[in-house]
Amino acid sequence: MIYLDNAATTYPKPEIVYEVVNKANRTAFNTGRGSYKEARKLTLLMDTTRERILKLNDIKDGKVVFTSSATLSLNSLLFGINFKDGDNVYISPFEHNAVIRPLEELKKKNKINIFVLPFKKDTWELDKDMMINMFALNNPTVIVISHVSNATGFILPYEVIFDESKKFNSLNILDSAQGYGIISLKEKHNMDYIVFAGHKSLYGSFGIAGYIKLGNDKLNKTIFGGTGSDTMNREMHEYEAGSPNIVAIQSIHTSIEWLEKTEIYKHEKTLTNYLVAELKKLDKCKIYIPNNFEEKIFGIISINIDGYSADDVGKILDDEFEIYVRTGYHCAPLVHDFISSLEYNGTIRISLGYFNTKEEIDNLISALKSL
Repeated sequence: MIYLDNAATTYPKPEIVYEVVNKANRTAFNTGRGSYKEARKLTLLMDTTRERILKLNDIKDGKVVFTSSATLSLNSLLFGINFKDGDNVYISPFEHNAVIRPLEELKKKNKINIFVLPFKKDTWELDKDMMINMFALNNPTVIVISHVSNATGFILPYEVIFDESKKFNSLNILDSAQGYGIISLKEKHNMDYIVFAGHKSLYGSFGIAGYIKLGNDKLNKTIFGGTGSDTMNREMHEYEAGSPNIVAIQSIHTSIEWLEKTEIYKHEKTLTNYLVAELKKLDKCKIYIPNNFEEKIFGIISINIDGYSADDVGKILDDEFEIYVRTGYHCAPLVHDFISSLEYNGTIRISLGYFNTKEEIDNLISALKSL
């Protein structure tokens, strides 16, 4: 079996993560509720994990809020913002439905305006002049953009976008589910929130994610319940409620320690460039990459094969070669019009991880040649 669906979840995890999760399932106590020493140890571990998450990007003043998924994080943020009728939200053509669908729901309730940032279809470059004009005409209230596109691997120029939007005092959210911990974040001073996913680039287990609060703004609370403290106060005063997933938190506590000692970026970038070079040798292969792709693409490549739908290729790779890729629209509906992949019913997404090898890519290329 060759696993090339790491954008959905990285697989395998480091062996030490499996060991820790196994042990944690046998010794998991609830945290923040008990005064006995084992519960106190796990509360300290949670706090240490928060510190490790911040340290990955040298964030000095930030607060980590744990959730169960990046989708829940984005919902908590977007529904926590005090939108008013007529507010303007900007997204990119590369956004996931975890952004698009909450915004569509908010549009019904608050009559917000949703604008798509202008990127050039031929080069994938941000049209900065057009964006500045859009901001001047419709001042940005909120910007929500991906760090790395889950469909194409495109690293978005978030620094440029946030620099301009902050001139209008916008609230800036970066969805870093696909890159946090591997690709260093630059110019964090214009970010208000960063979303991360434990089971993706952090190489932890399912069930743990969150967001990092960098600004001083106040969100409306969207989840209410027990926090283990100030029980007699009926007002919610924190953003986390209920029993935390301490098993999954222990997984990223360990995986981050592994990340810090492992050159993941260098390995995945080498594989990305090698994959594109080999795909370019295939006559019937359409590769969705921008010019100067080496600087703009990381870990994820979308392709199609002439004469086949994306789903057909995925089924052949699975049934005949035991190669696992994802096909279709990847929960990112806007990007397929942008890259012109609708005629193929989406794309064949090849997403790499640390444990993939050049030999596996060679096997994939061999399989694609047989089509």
